[in-house]
Amino acid sequence: MRVTASTLGVMLASIMWAAPAAAIDITFDDLVSAGNPSVAAVETSGYRVSGPALHTIDTPGSLYVDSGSPVYLAQIDGPATGLTLQRLDGASFDVYEFAAARLFVSATGGLNAAQVSLLGLGVGGTTLAALYDLPVSGFGHFVVPSTWSHLETVVFQGVLPSGRPGALALDDVGVGSGPIGPVPEPATIALALTTALGLGAVLLRGRF
Repeated sequence: MRVTASTLGVMLASIMWAAPAAAIDITFDDLVSAGNPSVAAVETSGYRVSGPALHTIDTPGSLYVDSGSPVYLAQIDGPATGLTLQRLDGASFDVYEFAAARLFVSATGGLNAAQVSLLGLGVGGTTLAALYDLPVSGFGHFVVPSTWSHLETVVFQGVLPSGRPGALALDDVGVGSGPIGPVPEPATIALALTTALGLGAVLLRGRF
């Protein structure tokens, strides 16, 4: 088999094709918030979160759960619409992970959600749904299945034991465009690069 420059290009392109696209963690820490205000929507990191009972929590005090970060989002009144995540440019996105909690420190402080449900609307009208149990105290970290890709919107909804909407805290949402292909192991990448460089040396020797 003759090794050509185009062959090397295909090999190197295949390595790049397998590399994952960059993901970002939406922390909400850059939002301007004072006194846990009610807001219609927030925009950060190229994304928008909206909801009729949306609050930015910057002063948890003794009432709200403490995330350990400057700002997180809360669904306080528990409307059926939840907190809706979308990209500002309207493009599709993937969801990898998120952190969520029961909003109120005390069960008597409000109607705390016991679970968080996710509803995803994908390109072409596909829908996805998932349900996670929230920890009794503090934030829980949840990893979303890889099938949650090419989404137009994702709704985070706090759910009471009765099934009705409940108060929810949301933070650290991992999003991105997702891997373009299977991600190789570091050793596999190193071997592929070494092979490509070796073949390149052979090609150059054949030219001179």
